[in-house]
Amino acid sequence: MIFLQLNPFSKPVAISEIIILLVIAAIAGWLLARLMTSGRIRVLREAIEDRKLDLADCRLQKIEYKASQQLVGKASKTVYPEIEPVVKTSDIKKADNLKLVEGIGPKIEELINKEGIYTYEQLANTSPIRISHILKNAGPRFQMHDPTSWPRQALLAKEGKWEELQILKDKLISGRQ
Repeated sequence: MIFLQLNPFSKPVAISEIIILLVIAAIAGWLLARLMTSGRIRVLREAIEDRKLDLADCRLQKIEYKASQQLVGKASKTVYPEIEPVVKTSDIKKADNLKLVEGIGPKIEELINKEGIYTYEQLANTSPIRISHILKNAGPRFQMHDPTSWPRQALLAKEGKWEELQILKDKLISGRQ
């Protein structure tokens, strides 16, 4: 009966109504958040347990690996097989002057010689891709050179077609077409 006698328009009653509604809303929000987070927490705890099991398996495997490694003796020295050069220097009759090929200078000739290419015939039979690989391995200083025409020039030099070689060299700019 007391509730019927209260004037809802009075200031103290209105404030108390607002406070009661806010408390009810806060409690409802807290309960909803609790329900939502409890499910998420349960999922995360299960994931943590799975990871703990995985970690225990990894540790067990590590212990087993170390035990097996103790049974295996350690190698005291690594022995590498000797690699024979592609072309033996005794097989070479006479090294040609590869600097006559447009684009090959003294340093590039030295690099190519280290790879076992000494004659025009060997250079003519070498693919431009292999020559590019040799230049690439030598460093950035040599990567700017384009060896696509070098085997053709070497073939002309091997056959003694010096006029045709000169015509081809005149068409080239620093060994490039």
